[in-house]
Amino acid sequence: MMCKVLIFSCISAVMLVTAAYGAPLSTEKVQLLRALIRDLKLLEKSKNKIHLDLYTPNDNQDCSWQTLQCYLAEISTLENEIEDEDVYNLQNIKKNLQSLMVGKLSTPLKKKKKKKKKKKRDLIPPGTGCKICEANNKEKFPAFHQELSNFLRSMLK
Repeated sequence: MMCKVLIFSCISAVMLVTAAYGAPLSTEKVQLLRALIRDLKLLEKSKNKIHLDLYTPNDNQDCSWQTLQCYLAEISTLENEIEDEDVYNLQNIKKNLQSLMVGKLSTPLKKKKKKKKKKKRDLIPPGTGCKICEANNKEKFPAFHQELSNFLRSMLK
């Protein structure tokens, strides 16, 4: 009897730790994160060429799905602004962000609809405590680039 209690306690502890800190990333997701960070480094030279304000999430890991979704939407916005030489890197970043979101974290991506003015209460999806993309501050590309890089590095830890 005591053995069953001990085993149940250990299983419960593992479940709580996994829920609190998240399950370890698969090898594939670690490779995607590293590829994303490499491609972002290649875009660094374009930091001062891109004059666009982008919604820049600065949420913690608790809102990783919404944060990734926001970065993906803003990367799509960049497609019209980016120089020819950086298009390939941007396409890789977009593809890898989409791949990173597939699986446990993901829900189907919604196509962008016409934006309507959102009320303050609409900026946080119910029950999540996480902001939608439009609730984040708009930043210039260098700040966006830095925040995205930092966020991806934090996911590797």
